[in-house]
Amino acid sequence: MDHQQDPWAALLHPPVPSARLGQEWLGGIGLNPAAPEGVLLALLDVGHADFLLRSNLPPAVLDAAVASPHRRVWGRAADSGRLSAAQWERLLTARAGQPEHALLTELATDAAAHRERAAGRAPGQRRGVAPAPEADARPPGTPEEIAELADAVPDIDPRDRTYALWWVAALFDDPDAMRQLAGSPRLWIRRSVARAPRLPADVVELLARDEDFAVRLFLTESCDDAPSWLLFDLWADGWDGSFSFPGRPRNHPNFPRADLLRFADDPHPRLRLLALDDPAATAALAEQFAHDPDPEVRSRAAEDPRLAPATAAALTTDQSADVRHHAHRHPALPPALLVALLQDPATAGNAAANPAVPAAVLHRMIAAAAERAE
Repeated sequence: MDHQQDPWAALLHPPVPSARLGQEWLGGIGLNPAAPEGVLLALLDVGHADFLLRSNLPPAVLDAAVASPHRRVWGRAADSGRLSAAQWERLLTARAGQPEHALLTELATDAAAHRERAAGRAPGQRRGVAPAPEADARPPGTPEEIAELADAVPDIDPRDRTYALWWVAALFDDPDAMRQLAGSPRLWIRRSVARAPRLPADVVELLARDEDFAVRLFLTESCDDAPSWLLFDLWADGWDGSFSFPGRPRNHPNFPRADLLRFADDPHPRLRLLALDDPAATAALAEQFAHDPDPEVRSRAAEDPRLAPATAAALTTDQSADVRHHAHRHPALPPALLVALLQDPATAGNAAANPAVPAAVLHRMIAAAAERAE
C-alpha cells in the first residue's frame, strides 16, 4: 500500500525523525485525550513522564510510573501530587537503600499530611477559605455570638486580597447565619459568605447585587446558586476565570445555554461566540463562525466537532496562533494534512494531541522517537 492509499505510512518515512521532532511527538501524545492506556504506558517505557501531571490518568499508569526504572518517571510521579498511600509505599520500597530515599520519604510524609487535612476538612472549607487557627477551634453558636464576632472583624480596603473567614465558613450550612451575615457592613464578612457552596435564594439575590466586585465574583466562583444573569454579566465584562477557579463564569452549571442564538450577529465578539453554546446551534453556524473576522470567534469555531474537514484544514493556516492551536487538534482534519503537521516540528506537538491519530500510529511514533533519542 502506497502513501496515497495510506497517509499514515508516510509519517515514518524516513523512519527516524529528528530529536526535536521526536520530543514534540512525545509531549503531544501525552496530552492526547484519546490515547489509550497502552499508549501512555509506552511513553513511560521510553522515559517520558511530563503527562503524569494530568488529572484524568488511569490508575494503572501511576502504578507503572512508581515502578519505573527511569528516574524521570518515578520522580515526576512523586511530584505529581496524585499518588495514593499505597503507591507511595510501593515507590519507597522500590527506592529503598538509594540516595533519594530520604527525600522521597519526606515527600511521602507531606503527601500523607495533605490527605489527612483534606479528609478532616469541614464541608465548607474549600478553595478560597482560610483554615481554622486550631484544629479544635469552635465557631459561634448563637446569633449573639455571631454578631459579637462579626463586630470584631476589621474593615478592609476593597483592593485587599481576602480569603473567607474560617468561622463564617463553618456556618455555611446554617441558612439563618448566612442571612444574618450577608447584610453585614463589613466587606470581609460579605466576601466570606459569598464563598458558601449553597445559599438561600434571598441571600444570593442580596450578594449578587453587592457593590463590591469581589463579592459578586466570589459568588460566581464558589456558589452553585449564583444566578445566570450575574454569570452572564461577568462574562460580558471580560472575566475569563482565575488560576484557582479556571473557566468561571462560563463553566458554571448555571451559565445560560438556551436562547444564545440571539447573539449570533452581535457586534461584540465575546457575546457572538456564545451562540455556538446554544443547544439549537447548527453546523452551519460553526462554519459561519470559522470565517468570522474576530480571532476569538474563529477559535471557538475551531473547537466545534461539526466543522467540515476542509474548514478545519483551512483554520490550520489562520493568522491567529490560538485558532491554529485548536485547529491542529481538530479530529476532522484530513489524515494527509495531519501527517504533514506531524512532520513539522513547529506543529507536531499540537498535532500529536489530535484524537484522530490512530493508537497504532501513536505506538510507532513513540518507538521512532525513542530510537532517535538513543
